[in-house]
Amino acid sequence: MRNSFAETAEPGFNPIPSLITLCNAFCGFASIVYALASYARGETLPEACIWFLLGAMVFDTLDGLAARLLKAKSLHGANLDSLADAISFGLAPAVTVFVFIKRNCPGASPAATLLIWGVSLFYLACTLWRLARYNVLAMAGKKDDGCFLGLPSPAAASMIYSAGFFLPRLNMGPHLFFSFLLGYAFLTGLLMVSDVPYPHVRRCVSGEPRVLSFVFVCVVLGSIVIFGLTAMVIWAYIYFLIAPLAELLVRRRIGRPALAFLFFPFGKRRSSRS
Repeated sequence: MRNSFAETAEPGFNPIPSLITLCNAFCGFASIVYALASYARGETLPEACIWFLLGAMVFDTLDGLAARLLKAKSLHGANLDSLADAISFGLAPAVTVFVFIKRNCPGASPAATLLIWGVSLFYLACTLWRLARYNVLAMAGKKDDGCFLGLPSPAAASMIYSAGFFLPRLNMGPHLFFSFLLGYAFLTGLLMVSDVPYPHVRRCVSGEPRVLSFVFVCVVLGSIVIFGLTAMVIWAYIYFLIAPLAELLVRRRIGRPALAFLFFPFGKRRSSRS
C-alpha cells in the first residue's frame, strides 16, 4: 500500500491548498447537519446553512488562490476540489431541497414525496454531471477562462439556499409552494448542465475599464454592508438570471430554437454560437 501511494504522489506536492479545500467540504457537511437537525426539530431552515455555504464558497476560492501563489497546482488538488464541491454544492443543496419542501408540505402524499425525491436526486445528478464535464474540459485544455459552461455549482447552491431564505416570507399556499420549489430546483439543475455561458465573477471585478470595475465592486460591497444577506441574495439572482436571458435574446435574434440550450447534454451539442 505504501509503494502504491508513493507512485501516485506528485513531485513537490504542497498540502496547504488541499487543506483549504477540505475546509470547503467541512462547511458543506456542517450545512447538511444543520439542515437535518432543523428538520428533526420541526424548525425552518437555519440561517447558519447560508453562512456555511458562503464559507464553502470562500474556501473554494482561496484554495485556487493558494495553489497559484505557492505554485502548487496538482492533479490531486484538482480532484479533491471536485469532491469537496460535490459535497458543498451538490449533496448539501440536494438535502436542503428535500428537507425544506418536506418541512413546509407536511401533508405530502406518497406520490408527492416521490416527486420530492426525484427532484432532489435530479439536482444532485446535475451537479455531479457538471463537475465531471468541467474536469474533462480542463484536462483536455478546452476550458474557457472567460466563461463557465453552464451555471457554476456554487451559484446554483446559492439559488437553493436563497429560496429557503426568501420563500417563507411570501406566505405562499402549500400547493403553490410545492409546485414552485420543485420547478425552481429542477430549472436550477438544468441550467448547470446547459451550455449557457456564465461569466467569471473576476471578469466583472478586474475587467476594463478599471474605473467601472472599481465602481461595481464598491456598489456590491456597499449594498452587502447595508442590507446584509438580502443584498447577497439579490446579486446572486442577478447573476443567475442575466446569462440565460441574454442567451434567449441572442437566439431569438439569430433565429435559433429559444430553449434548446437547456437540453444539449441529452442530445447533440450545437457546433457554433453564431
